[in-house]
Amino acid sequence: MVDKKFTADNSQLMKKKNKFSQAFANKILLKCIACCIIFFSLEFSTDFVEIGLGKMMDLTNPLRPKVGTFWEKNKKDQLANDRLNEIAKNLPISNNDFSAMIDLKQLGDLLEKEPSVLLSPEQFRNIYNQIPSRFAFDIISPFDFLKLSHSRKWAWTKISKGENSLSFYFLDGDKQLLMDTYPPLTILFNAPEANNLQLAKLDSMPMFQGRTFSREQFFAAFDELSDPVKLQLINNPYLLIKWEPNIRKVAISRYATQNVVLLGFEIVQNIYSEIYTFEASELAVNFLIARLNEIFPALGLAFPEKNYYEYQNYEFQ
Repeated sequence: MVDKKFTADNSQLMKKKNKFSQAFANKILLKCIACCIIFFSLEFSTDFVEIGLGKMMDLTNPLRPKVGTFWEKNKKDQLANDRLNEIAKNLPISNNDFSAMIDLKQLGDLLEKEPSVLLSPEQFRNIYNQIPSRFAFDIISPFDFLKLSHSRKWAWTKISKGENSLSFYFLDGDKQLLMDTYPPLTILFNAPEANNLQLAKLDSMPMFQGRTFSREQFFAAFDELSDPVKLQLINNPYLLIKWEPNIRKVAISRYATQNVVLLGFEIVQNIYSEIYTFEASELAVNFLIARLNEIFPALGLAFPEKNYYEYQNYEFQ
């Protein structure tokens, strides 16, 4: 009797324990589910708050003052891009047919008459292939040329002439700017003519006409200047050592653009000649001219005239 009663009590106790364990397990499960629901609710609500704040900042962005380094840099980049597109688009285009153009000499002659010249990619490629590589690189590097050609966007090349440089604007079919370069004007005078020797002369360049002098005159004045002034005239003096016996003439540009003046050197290379230029400090050039006029009064060189571009006060950074 006692055993049966003990067994029954144990059985009831085990049932109570099982029910308690099951209830406890259910409570843990419910708590876990509740925690997950709360976590995801908070996560999604945070996302909604972030999206809401982002939308609010986007809507109020035009109202906030645009100050600070980021805004200034972004503004300058945008203005520079707009300015370049405006320059490329607004340059007048001649209606003349340039399909017969074959060399840079003809291009130079046309730029004396026309404000700008518009070429197809094939015409530009034909001219580019006739230019010695050391000068062609100044117009556009071969890698950039290939990239431009392979993009299939390049439709036109607009060329205009300034006082000291050329402007090349590579445009798409809608006349939007793809790339721009500003090689020195001397490339027009360094291009070899077909079946002729290259005889580049400083006197044939409008910027240097009437402002040339001999090698001896140049070094007589140059040697008496201080070293800092010399470096502001010639940033690579080792070239003077290399060229010295072969310098035929030296010239100083008629104009100063943004405190820069061009110095031209006519170098004899065996049976032909080439022209090289340096961008010199206007102040250093004035020292050189003053010394030249003092030693050689007959030269009567005038100081360079200020030449302002319409965008001179704008900083392209």
